[in-house]
Amino acid sequence: MNRWRAKIDMLLHRRTGRKSLGQSLVEFAVILPLLMIMLSGLIELGFAINIYLDLVDTAREVARYLSDFDPIHTDTGAPTDYNPLFYQWGEIMATHTLAQAGQIVLNGAEDDLVISVFQVKNNNVDARKPTPFGDPRADCNEAGNPNNGGNRGWRLYCNYDSRFSDSEIETRVQRLNPSVPPNTGLVLVEIFYNYHMQLGLPWIKAFVPDPILLHAYTFAPNAASEPAP
Repeated sequence: MNRWRAKIDMLLHRRTGRKSLGQSLVEFAVILPLLMIMLSGLIELGFAINIYLDLVDTAREVARYLSDFDPIHTDTGAPTDYNPLFYQWGEIMATHTLAQAGQIVLNGAEDDLVISVFQVKNNNVDARKPTPFGDPRADCNEAGNPNNGGNRGWRLYCNYDSRFSDSEIETRVQRLNPSVPPNTGLVLVEIFYNYHMQLGLPWIKAFVPDPILLHAYTFAPNAASEPAP
């Protein structure tokens, strides 16, 4: 009698084990797509963050480099409203730094490098350089004239305008006072880059736009543009 009972218990145990295994397989099959979506999203996010960090480093290098140059005087020391060499050196430095990163090339059709110079007097923006001017380049030749400089900033490809208004600059300077002198010169470097997804999976594109616009910026002091007290 006990032997028959032991056999029945063993059969019931086998059936229960098979049922539990089948349930686990079904649960795994249901959750596997969600895990794949999460994993692929994290990988894509990692690529985007890596690109963004390179853009931040480039903006810092360009701003630090331009802090030693004069945007409002020519090489002979004569005052000028627009020293094109200052901005050309910024473009060269940005290209060089991005080339060292090895994975970013600014596309003239959709990306941009924007440089602005501020003369801050008594914690207020006294002037913003370069002042608006007519840029004859084809990629900046928009309807109307002038078409570059001013509140838009000096734009390499004229795809984007500066995101910082004079009032925003004044707020930042006043917030940092007294670490920032009331009379100071500042250079602002902004990089706009459209990140095209490397995986490009449809379940990610359904929720996140492709390309993703990345905006990196840096401020640096510029003694040459400091206003007279």
